[in-house]
Order: sequence, then structure tokens, then C-alpha cells
Amino acid sequence: MSFVSVGDLSRGFALRTQTADIKARLNRLGEEFSTGITADPAARLRGDFRALGAIERSLKVMDSYEIATKEAALTTEAMQNALGQVHDASQNLSSSLLNASNMFDARTIDVLGADAKGWFEMSVSALNVQVAGRTLFAGAATDRAALATGAEIYDDVKAAVAGLTTASDVLDAIDLWFDAPGGGFETSGYLGSASPVGAVRLNDGNSLALDVSAADPVIRDTLKDMAAAALLSDPTLFGGDVTQRTSLAARVGESLLTNSGNLTALRGEIGSAQARVESIRTENSASRQMFELARIDMLAVDQYDAASEFQAVEAQLETIYTVTARLSRLSLADYI
Repeated sequence: MSFVSVGDLSRGFALRTQTADIKARLNRLGEEFSTGITADPAARLRGDFRALGAIERSLKVMDSYEIATKEAALTTEAMQNALGQVHDASQNLSSSLLNASNMFDARTIDVLGADAKGWFEMSVSALNVQVAGRTLFAGAATDRAALATGAEIYDDVKAAVAGLTTASDVLDAIDLWFDAPGGGFETSGYLGSASPVGAVRLNDGNSLALDVSAADPVIRDTLKDMAAAALLSDPTLFGGDVTQRTSLAARVGESLLTNSGNLTALRGEIGSAQARVESIRTENSASRQMFELARIDMLAVDQYDAASEFQAVEAQLETIYTVTARLSRLSLADYI
């Protein structure tokens, strides 16, 4: 009879190899049991990753759409807030101007003019709002301010009406400065681009273009009226003629009141864009959930089976540990 003996070194190597293999299986089964997802997609999909790759790509695209919709929501909210500030300033100023038009008092007009100048500068500042380093009302020129400062525009308008003696002449000069092609507003007041900002893709079927700029006729008319009202802060306007100053207050107040509805409509357009962004965000969320469920369906494992196999492999590992411990204590006396 022949005997085949296995040396201690060979036996130890075999036990270590088997232990490492069982530990790897144990780790894999533990991960699958806890997550419900296979730890070996290649084996589960038999090497065919085409469908899974398409799903993974779709999820990456949904990530980019999520960022785009978040930015669009933030942008529309900031634009709505800015226009809201301008609208509130316009309404407050209109009411004050119409009330003051019945008071032929220089001090009242001085105070009203100072308030109007403050409202005007605040409105210009609101329209220069930036979000994430991008100016919102400058058209495609998102890297710079939409408007010169309120003080700079006021100084230019004041220079344009210097020496005029009637409310009608002053309003005509202001119309020319704001509305004439190549006039003061286009050359030194509005600093943005005449080109609208590009559309942003929010999902495969929807894009959004927020192309409202500070050069929009509605915004321009509001700023024009506010600038005219701000001139009332200068007591030397019309040579101090209270009648002409009061006439200017009345006409500007009426114009602001008339333009208020147009400003409300413009805010409504932004509001519609906000609602559309929220609708698209909901749609994108549903699409993402669909892709995630499809991915889980392809890679899911039966957690009950994984738990059962985990226990069986754990028992094997314990057996190896027991055998190893006994072999390590084996002596010649025990063998004999």
C-alpha cells in the first residue's frame, strides 16, 4: 500500500487559499444581502452591458437636467423678485406723485423727488441682480451689469434736460434719451447685449429661454418715468417753478399707473416660466425613478437566498477555522 502525504507548508497554503476564497464570497454575499443588488454585474448580465449602459447614461443625463432645472428655478425666482421690487417701487411712487400733484408746495415736491430718486436707484440695482455670477437682465452679456448705476443714469438724464423750462419739454427730452435708437439709454444706460440669452435644455423635450432684459420696452418705460420723477429732487428744475414741477409730477404719476399693468403682465410671463420649470422638474423626477427602477430590476438579487447562502458560507468559514485550530495544536504524542 502506498501513502501520499501532504506537507505542513502545502496544507497551510491550501487552507489559506480556501479561507481567502470563502471570505471573498462572504463579503460579496453580505453586500448583496444588505443592498439587494448583485456585487457581480458581469455574471448577472452574462457580460452583456448594453442595456445597463443605456440606463446608466440616461441617469447621468438626468443628473445634468436636474442641475439645469435647479438653476432655472433659481433664475426665475430671482427675476421675479427683482421685477417685484421694481413694480412695488412704481406703485408707491405713482401714488405719491398723484397725491403731490394737488399740492403746490415746493417742500413737498422736494421730499417727493428725493424719495423718487431713491426708488429709481433701488430699481436699477434690482435689475442688476446676479445669480451664480451671471447677470439676469443683460441679455447674452451675462458677465457684466445690465445697467449703469442709478446715479450715473440720473446724472445723464439731468444733463439732457438742462435749461428746459416746461414739463412737456423735459418729458420729450427724456423720451428721446430713453427711446431714440442710439440714444443715451442704448449707449450709456443699458450695458447688456441686444442679443437674448440662449435657451437652456431642461429635458429631452423641453428648453427654456429667459430672454427678458433691462432693455425690454416695459422695463424701459418704467425706468423712464422713475428717472423723470427723480428730477423733482432738483429744486432748480424749471428755475424753481412750482407749477411746472407739479405738472411733471402729475404726468409721471399717471404714466407710471398706466404702465403698471404692463409690468404686471411681464411678471406674469416670468411666473409662467416658473410654473413650467416646476412641471418639468416633476417630469424629470418621474423619469429618473423609472430608470432607477429599471436598473434595480436588472441587478437585483433575492435577499432571502443571499441571506441563506451567507449563512452556509459562514458555516464553512467557521469549519475551516476549527480545523486550522486543531491542526495547529497537533503533536506527535497526540498523533501516536
